[in-house]
Amino acid sequence: MRSSTLIPLHCLLCVCAIAIAQPSASSDIDSIDTSSTISSGIDTSVTISQNPSQSQNQNQIKKDVYIRGIEVYGNITTRPEILRYYFAFDTGEILDTAKLRITRANLLSTQLYEKVDIFPHMREDGAHIFLILKESVRLDIGYGVEYSTRKYGESKLWYSVHVDATVNNFRGQMETFWLGGSAWDRLGLDFSWYKPFLPTPYYITLSAGISDYPDDALPMDFLDVYGKLAVGRKVFTNSRVFVSAMPIYRHRSIVGADTGIAFPERSEFLEAFAAIGLVTDRRSARFDPKSGWFLSTQLGTNHLYRGVNIPFFQSTSELRYYVPILNDVTAFRILLTLRDTDAGTYHRLSYGSAGEIRGYANDALGWNFSTQSSILASVKYHRPLYTTPELPVPLINTLFKGVNNLVFRIDGTFIADAAMLYREPLGALTQRGLGNPEMTQPGLAFGFGTRILAPRVRQSGCIDLVFGRTEIEGGGYQWEPALHLYLDLFY
Repeated sequence: MRSSTLIPLHCLLCVCAIAIAQPSASSDIDSIDTSSTISSGIDTSVTISQNPSQSQNQNQIKKDVYIRGIEVYGNITTRPEILRYYFAFDTGEILDTAKLRITRANLLSTQLYEKVDIFPHMREDGAHIFLILKESVRLDIGYGVEYSTRKYGESKLWYSVHVDATVNNFRGQMETFWLGGSAWDRLGLDFSWYKPFLPTPYYITLSAGISDYPDDALPMDFLDVYGKLAVGRKVFTNSRVFVSAMPIYRHRSIVGADTGIAFPERSEFLEAFAAIGLVTDRRSARFDPKSGWFLSTQLGTNHLYRGVNIPFFQSTSELRYYVPILNDVTAFRILLTLRDTDAGTYHRLSYGSAGEIRGYANDALGWNFSTQSSILASVKYHRPLYTTPELPVPLINTLFKGVNNLVFRIDGTFIADAAMLYREPLGALTQRGLGNPEMTQPGLAFGFGTRILAPRVRQSGCIDLVFGRTEIEGGGYQWEPALHLYLDLFY
């Protein structure tokens, strides 16, 4: 049977990973000129720069100088009325360079702009603020290849290929639209739409999807259809809280005419989950972070509507921490899952694959018993090995506007993953049953990886070869290799 999670991973990532920074102060702007685009000859690397004519009027700046105009260059996507929500100043106000710095920080925190330069230009009627922007790539593409070693209760390989695309700043309103699809032995289609209600701190996320896949333990195929609504708001800097509801419809079909198994007559099931959570993202960047940390915690339950299933609560918390070492980065991750009661085999936990514990096939761990709680820990060490000169890439501008050349960076990665699965709902806290194969199941893996990055378009391809420790029938263990292919890092 499949691993049960209260909120699908991709949905959670879509809600959690998007950091929307609200402006520290906002007000209406009399006029914004967005007709011009950024010039390739303009250096936008300076935070607050001083125009030559400004130096001639330093004595005027010491007095009360009023802002008389705002001119914006390089803003191609964001609507002007949305952009102004991130401004900490307005026309008619006294010039305050601290507010210009706040505005720059607000815009950079959206991670929608590679560079932001803002400076005052003194004229006879007062100060005119020049804002020069260089937009980041809006399209993120991902893929992953997974394989499972169990199908219909037998030791049989089956595969799944996943491809997805994310459009940032969708419709020019700071929205995010995500679309993903799966093929091969697992078929699926999912989408998610994130919308902030600027200038308020509130937002919603709508998600839906359908998937058809084989069962791991029994000769059955499942067809799942789900929908999800999440409502949240920003509470602190880079933090947000949310509540969500997700109904799931599942249809079961028997594979084979004579299975010898007495299945229940019922073939359609309905269940609904509710969750409340907190997310804090203090990473230096969402793509290829060099420092900082990320925390996500949520409490979910199927008490909203349990159907024929056992009612239970589940707590899931994840912490990621990044430590820079010169040009290298060491990343740590801990994932803790707890339950209040035994949810049964239908909702048992199982792990394995690149996004959970590498060195194992998808859902390879969790078959010794009905797993009800777990703790996963991972360490990755990245070291840049080689950076190419700027290279022309044919047709790249068809996907990423304004991009014709790319610089690639090759990283070497050391990987260490570990997991401990528990039969008891609170076993990950009490640590009861350690060493007892009927109560706990360990997982341990070591390996190496290669990552090729294109920082300009925020894309990377990863190939990991990881050796997972597996038990041998009759006693002992061995190290079996597993190959993982995916775009971008899971953490």
